[in-house]
Amino acid sequence: MRHHYTNPVSSLTLKDCQALLDLAILEDAPEGDPTSESIFDESQRASAHLIPREEGIFCAKSVSELLVQRFQTLTGYSIHLQSDLEDGKAFQAGQRLMTMQGSLRGILRLERPFLNFAQYLSGIATTVNRAVQEAGEGIEILDTRKTLPGYRRLAKYAVYCGGGTNHRIHLSDMAMIKDNHVHASGSITSAVSSIRKKHPGLPIDLEIDSLDQLDEALNQSPEVLLLDNMNAEQIRQAAIRIRAKSPETRIEVSGGWTPAMLSDLKDVGPLGVSMGYITHTTRFLDLSLEIQ
Repeated sequence: MRHHYTNPVSSLTLKDCQALLDLAILEDAPEGDPTSESIFDESQRASAHLIPREEGIFCAKSVSELLVQRFQTLTGYSIHLQSDLEDGKAFQAGQRLMTMQGSLRGILRLERPFLNFAQYLSGIATTVNRAVQEAGEGIEILDTRKTLPGYRRLAKYAVYCGGGTNHRIHLSDMAMIKDNHVHASGSITSAVSSIRKKHPGLPIDLEIDSLDQLDEALNQSPEVLLLDNMNAEQIRQAAIRIRAKSPETRIEVSGGWTPAMLSDLKDVGPLGVSMGYITHTTRFLDLSLEIQ
């Protein structure tokens, strides 16, 4: 069972992404689509299938349903969308994933925004799932706030669908004390004390980058202790000390981790690996919209 740091983004609502959906629709055809509108009559209808050219994890159903809803509101085109797969499920190359039916002009105008969301979010979900498989038991793959502006909840939903664990959604979710906070406040103790005084019920994620800081950090009893830029042996040593003194404290590691590096941690868990890689280095999956 995943232990999310916040209420996980396990579903999407229009509130999560309306501004982004509207932007995607309007920026792609600010004055319509003169190509399709010149060639095809307004009454022509068609079907189109979303077909992958590679295997992966699907994360397009929810966002596509919301996109079609906004598309009709903004353009008047009516398109019926049917999904053959639920978000979070695996697919193979050549498998039909979704079907669009409706105005040919509308389908052609919606094609690129639709594919952009489907390819990007499915890419994140697939990357996360591969990292989760590589990590194995005892290691959770955590997302970060390293997401494209406006995409925060969409990206974290894709992480959830891929089997990853949602870290804080935004700065308001929890207090995360990093090196800059410690340096500016004078000490770990001072930084933690200030937060507990003003926000006594807020969970604290405390970052340290040296084993020399560990005793002071543990004396503050943070909910999460983040080991930043430590190698596997340092993490192993820290984990032993943390579990001996404060077994309820969650252990998190960060600092440029990629799926290929996770084998170094297989005997150190349970812990979470905070991995910006899964959202900021994700490529679009190769998905195609094939019009019938």
